[in-house]
Amino acid sequence: MEDHTQINARRTAGEKKLKKSKEEALWKMGKGKTFLLVALMFAVLFLLSGCEEKKREPSAKEKEEPLLLEAQGVNLVGWDEEGRKSWELQADSGRQFVNRMILTRVKVKLLEEGKLVSGGEAGKVVVDIGTSNLFFEGEVRLVSYVNDAKLFTPNLEWIASEKKLRTEERVRFERGNLITEGLGLIADSELGQIEIKREVVTRLRF
Repeated sequence: MEDHTQINARRTAGEKKLKKSKEEALWKMGKGKTFLLVALMFAVLFLLSGCEEKKREPSAKEKEEPLLLEAQGVNLVGWDEEGRKSWELQADSGRQFVNRMILTRVKVKLLEEGKLVSGGEAGKVVVDIGTSNLFFEGEVRLVSYVNDAKLFTPNLEWIASEKKLRTEERVRFERGNLITEGLGLIADSELGQIEIKREVVTRLRF
């Protein structure tokens, strides 16, 4: 039979081995938790940095001019240098900013020397307050009351200083039995003098 000294020695060795195994397991667990904690810290820092970058980037609304006034049923008149009406706008609604006004669902009248020469409509009109230029957008239609002519285009600009209509978009111009289409246009407000810049095609209406 083994004596008590040998039994105690084996027990002591077994306990030490078990203790060492527990310590190694605890160390590995601690190492795993440390790694997880570090990973979480990096993830939080990444998210925070992303949030800061987003905060530094101004939104589209922040970039827009501050809204000064919003109204329904807007009537607006433009004047030439001699104090005569040059255009009239009637819109379902309008918003005024510092440098411009935006009108929606607009009826347009253009005048020469105070006399009405053409009229039409557009889905949207932007009025440059500084220059009185008009930017027509969205299925623009203009009819001359002088030359019995019609103009159709997606976008059109009225240059107040030149008293000219301009666009780089596709246009359709009708006068009598003639239909002319092309890209780009320069015209007077009564649609009497028309220049279509390129890809011009003319045909007769039967």
